[in-house]
Amino acid sequence: GVEAGAMSLMTAHNELNGIPCHSNEWLMQDILREEWKFPGFVVSDWMDIEHIYDVHATAENIKEAFYQSIVAGMDMHMHGIYWNEMVVELVKEGRISESRIDESVRRILDIKFRLGLFEQPFADEQESMRIRLNDEHRATALEAARNGIVLLKNAGLLPLDASKYKKILVTGINADDMNILGDWSAVQKEENVITILEGLRQMAPDTKFDFVDQGWDPRNMDPKKVAEAAIHAKSADLNIVVAGEYMMRFRWAERTGGEDTDRSDIDLVGLQNELIQKVAASGKPTILILVNGRQLGVEWAAEHLPAIVEAWEPGMYGGQAVAEILYGKVNPSAKLAVTIPRSIGQTQMIYNHKPSQYFHPYVVKPSTPLWSFGYGLSYTTYAYGDMQLSASEIKKDGELKVSFNVTNTGNRAGVEIVQLYIRDKYSNVTRPVKELKDFARIALNPGEKKEVTFTITPDKLAFYDKKMNWGVEAGEYVVMVGPSSEDKSLLNETFTVN
Repeated sequence: GVEAGAMSLMTAHNELNGIPCHSNEWLMQDILREEWKFPGFVVSDWMDIEHIYDVHATAENIKEAFYQSIVAGMDMHMHGIYWNEMVVELVKEGRISESRIDESVRRILDIKFRLGLFEQPFADEQESMRIRLNDEHRATALEAARNGIVLLKNAGLLPLDASKYKKILVTGINADDMNILGDWSAVQKEENVITILEGLRQMAPDTKFDFVDQGWDPRNMDPKKVAEAAIHAKSADLNIVVAGEYMMRFRWAERTGGEDTDRSDIDLVGLQNELIQKVAASGKPTILILVNGRQLGVEWAAEHLPAIVEAWEPGMYGGQAVAEILYGKVNPSAKLAVTIPRSIGQTQMIYNHKPSQYFHPYVVKPSTPLWSFGYGLSYTTYAYGDMQLSASEIKKDGELKVSFNVTNTGNRAGVEIVQLYIRDKYSNVTRPVKELKDFARIALNPGEKKEVTFTITPDKLAFYDKKMNWGVEAGEYVVMVGPSSEDKSLLNETFTVN
């Protein structure tokens, strides 16, 4: 953010309290410049200054929209066909002063000078090609995929035994597609992307992978191809369905995920659920792999399938990483950074909800999510114990150390992401039932135990009170540690702030 030294900031598409963000003087001047002391420049989002006129309707024409945005604090237009001409007109008309233009120009030129763009205005194309996709970057892409894939369910099926499953059906819209690159990605050379099908074939070269292509478009799946997959599933030793959403930008209008693709539900689009159910009806073990950028309601799969993997948008080596996890070369360690609800009606199913959120529980369906924030399985098991606080009381400006032991109780090396949550037990304004305040990745060999210590500082306890003052409140606090936000998995102790 600003404190870290960011020198450019983009305003949002939306409005705030009835004022479009791109013409919001309170945001750009009062908060950004005056309160935060931001020294850099503000840039618009794509055509959003024009949207002050043609979407928000708080300006009568584009020229008036330009005027409102500039006087509110905008420095640079990302893209605008009439921007230069109309801004010059506004200056000549005396509506915008040259000194106001100079302010923005000075901020922009300052950054350009700092970046050395006047000394070296053009990129070195050969150097760029040398840097792009170099070995270090490739290794980072693979490591990121390995560390980001979440094992959601495993009823003893994973990791796969390559000697046991010699014929495997692979099907689904994301089984053999660059869609694993995710939103904001361009089509790449095939040699630079390992799809999930390719990753499986590399990982288990002696296994016959029977691929039934379902195409890339979930909205136009062919029922005949779904039926074909169901038939092939019966003769397979194991089935893998790779489902989810479609995000590639070069097919902008056909996407079901990514920027500007709001959904009215969180179900799998098209015939994907039907495909999963028909393949699973074969009676053979069936694994679901999800490729998507947001939570999907896969309640049927969660109840009926033995294994589910959330791959998210794993990138160029996503197929290799998925295969390595399925076959146990990599022990999954990732945890959910979001709560996954059961259905659209549970959209507010968040871990850091207020105490009254479920005073009246949902009727018919459970008042619990499909998977909780911070949740994620491993091929080993961990035990938490010996939680201790360095003090039972601290001052408002004091610190407190929380220590506990984590033991790998399984037979495989692994990495556990330990999490620390805090709750203000009684407060002058309602506070969440828990908030994540720290976490750490702890590598453990089989049988190994390590002590973990977190430090609770005032910034981890502070909040805005009823008078909107930021600070630490006196009273009793609950500190919790464990593998996820689920109450049943957390150790807890209390301390008092005086």
